[in-house]
Amino acid sequence: MKILHVIPSISPLRGGPSTAAIAMVGALRERGVDASLLTTNDHGSSRADHPELITGRWSEHQGLPVLAFPRWNPPLAAVREYAVSPGLSRWLGRHLHQYDLIHVHALFSYPSTSAMRQARRQGVPYIVRTIGQLDRWSLQQSARRKQWMLRLIERRNLEGAAALHFTTLAEEQEVGNLGLPARSLVLPLGVKPLPPSPLEQPADDGTIRFLFLSRLHPKKKLECLLEALALLAERRRDAAWELQIAGNGEPAYEQELRRKILALGLEDRCRWLGFLSGEAKWQALRQADWFVLPSASENFGIAVAEALAAGTPVIVSPQVAIAAEVAAAGAGRISESEPPQLANVLEEALAGPERAMRERALNLARTEFSWDTIATRLIHSYCELISTPPKAPTSSNKQ
Repeated sequence: MKILHVIPSISPLRGGPSTAAIAMVGALRERGVDASLLTTNDHGSSRADHPELITGRWSEHQGLPVLAFPRWNPPLAAVREYAVSPGLSRWLGRHLHQYDLIHVHALFSYPSTSAMRQARRQGVPYIVRTIGQLDRWSLQQSARRKQWMLRLIERRNLEGAAALHFTTLAEEQEVGNLGLPARSLVLPLGVKPLPPSPLEQPADDGTIRFLFLSRLHPKKKLECLLEALALLAERRRDAAWELQIAGNGEPAYEQELRRKILALGLEDRCRWLGFLSGEAKWQALRQADWFVLPSASENFGIAVAEALAAGTPVIVSPQVAIAAEVAAAGAGRISESEPPQLANVLEEALAGPERAMRERALNLARTEFSWDTIATRLIHSYCELISTPPKAPTSSNKQ
């Protein structure tokens, strides 16, 4: 079985979707599937190219076969974000027929759009992982451009898919309002198992450590967390706590956050860790008392699953799609992102999580978000879709 995964970027600066695609391909290859990645050399929102990718030929990246093509880098940011890559499109036209199925990650981007269009033309079945881009919050961002693209381009791509890959039931239900005919595949993302070790407890120095580890973006509502912590500081002046901020984003937005911290008088309570990956990331997760993400919208929340895998309980908003699983397992707390409500939960969290909650967090990650289980289910779905005769073309999905 030969599977091509297509994603606009595998830069770590793009956050969870890129991280998940790499992990998914790795998990499939460990189970004997000939899976590979097609992408561009996009490196976040900057104009720089991904420094570790060789463009125009197959190479190895994190132990996986990756083919990356240059992204057109115009001065206009809106076009640059669309990741236009003529070389990628030409390659698809010549080679896509060699694959049994393609798994497309993301919408509203040239590589994904081109891959789905080419797949329909060549009769290759494809799955689309929508990465939350069809939920209400996401469609309200750059709304006119997305509605235009959805109506003229992406709806045909979605209707022509063999299946739409959703990572939670909540995501599937929200997208259901669009009335798309494609089959739904609800399958969560996973986290790689950590090396076996005793459950690590944070440093017992009396300080509660809240960790925000995510891409710095308004969607994550870090501003609400800062305002909630300012309320907490007023209520509990003698309480010992700190907020660790791990991640990066647009430089202007990061400066805006730093100014807000100063304005709220939290400069002595906040510690910037920068972008973390590998063991440094896992160490930060293990040593935190609570992982906090009051996001406006998360179709899954891979960083939340990673915190659980580190045995760290989480405080998340209901808009994080795996919040229901967290609540059911008793692996953390759910709070609205508005500062007054969030401050109440943070104040309760000053007592620190019990060891039993840390164990429940770890167990939830191992049972529900294990790549072993997820990859096996995904392979089964691939086999079903490959053996299913393609749908007859209709006027709504011809292109």
